Amino acid sequence: MIIKRSILILAAVMIVALLSPKSAHASPYEGYVYSYWGDAVKSPIAYLPSRTITGQEMGIGPLATPTDMFAAADGNLYILDSGNGRVVVLNSEWKAIRQYQGFDNNGKQDTFNKPEGIFVTEAGHIYVADTENRRVVVLDESGALIREIGAPKSEVLSDKFEYIPRKVIVDKAGRIYVVARGVFDGIIEFDSEGDFTGFIGTNPVQFDPVDLFWKTVSTKEQREKMIRFVPIEFNNVDVDGDGFIFTTTADKQTAVPVKRLNPSGIDVLRINGDWGPVGDLTRNPSAFIDIDVSGNGVYRTLDSTRGRIFTYNEDGSLLYVVGQVGNQRGTFKTPIAIESFGNRIFALDRDLGMITEFTATKFGSLVNEANGLYSAGKHDDAAKIWEQVLRLDANYEMAYVGIGKSMLRRGEYKQAMTYLKLGNDREYYSKALTKYRREYMRENFGTYMTILIAFIVVVVAIRRGLRSRRGGMKQNAVSQGH
Repeated sequence: MIIKRSILILAAVMIVALLSPKSAHASPYEGYVYSYWGDAVKSPIAYLPSRTITGQEMGIGPLATPTDMFAAADGNLYILDSGNGRVVVLNSEWKAIRQYQGFDNNGKQDTFNKPEGIFVTEAGHIYVADTENRRVVVLDESGALIREIGAPKSEVLSDKFEYIPRKVIVDKAGRIYVVARGVFDGIIEFDSEGDFTGFIGTNPVQFDPVDLFWKTVSTKEQREKMIRFVPIEFNNVDVDGDGFIFTTTADKQTAVPVKRLNPSGIDVLRINGDWGPVGDLTRNPSAFIDIDVSGNGVYRTLDSTRGRIFTYNEDGSLLYVVGQVGNQRGTFKTPIAIESFGNRIFALDRDLGMITEFTATKFGSLVNEANGLYSAGKHDDAAKIWEQVLRLDANYEMAYVGIGKSMLRRGEYKQAMTYLKLGNDREYYSKALTKYRREYMRENFGTYMTILIAFIVVVVAIRRGLRSRRGGMKQNAVSQGH
């Protein structure tokens, strides 16, 4: 009887386990963020894989070493199928609606040759970095050639300058920016007509102090054989709605793998804290190969080292991490590009020829909503959402900071100090403490002054009493002497 009862209980437990929703641990990767101290802290999964698609499933044949993609404002997804020399367009239902494989070029049929970058304007113009053909091709929505932009021409360029475009973006003013292979002078800038105007955002030179020392003491012949110190080249680029250019650098030794360049080429990326957008804080650092700029100041970077997508807000604070290298659904073999649209993230795997879509979980949606409200200056509304985030993750420091800043703005300085301390935001904690001290002194100034005056009066009275007593004692002593 006891054995039968145990079997029934075990069976019931197994049925409940099978029928219950899958937990976050069922994800092919773990969620985490980094604390103020640089420690990896587990966090709920922000995005989960919702679907995947290959060229065969699109009905267009396998994708051959795809290199880039672009999520347009109308929800269409443009895939640059480099090995097949074509651009494939998917609608929001992931059905292939158009392909651009060739175009008429002055009466002759022309094709792409191992293109690596694609950008689509709001007008529907398609810019393709036609890498091995050493040009940028501009097509309209019908696939007709608008223009091709060849190598820049200028007297300041060396005769040995090679133009091998890899990535291309266009701002709202029509200016064209090209990242080219082997170009260390920065991003190549063209005007809206395709005329070269200069370079923007040169990276600083990185060097090893030991190598620099040996260069100073070596002969000319020895120096010629040594590695030359040259600036680091950019490897990818994107542009936000305000015209600021976001760049990535794959060099693991650089301290600033992400930049936000203003029109003058100056890096104006905001970094709140000691870490900034550098990916994983480990001995084997991240190497970013793509960047996607979303709304509300949010941007995402793709790490080729571990196949992870890091999402940061406008302050450079890490919101969450998605994906990793692996062989399960939702992991990658060779991730090469990322895009986002609404609450969805798309990741392109070059070797698998596959696109994976990630959809926000409840936790991810709340974080996105709270961050969006905060970015829009609606701090009180954001604080309400941050409270919901804390119910899902009591260790999420950014939620404490968001609530603390809201309280600070409302004048609740003491409460703000508590939350800002939990969020390890020393800057705003100091501001809250300063305001709290002023408020405290202002409210209690009268009480303290009354106590102080009373204390002074008591001290004066006591001193006068002591003097009078001493005076009386002296007079008694004199009278006794007589």
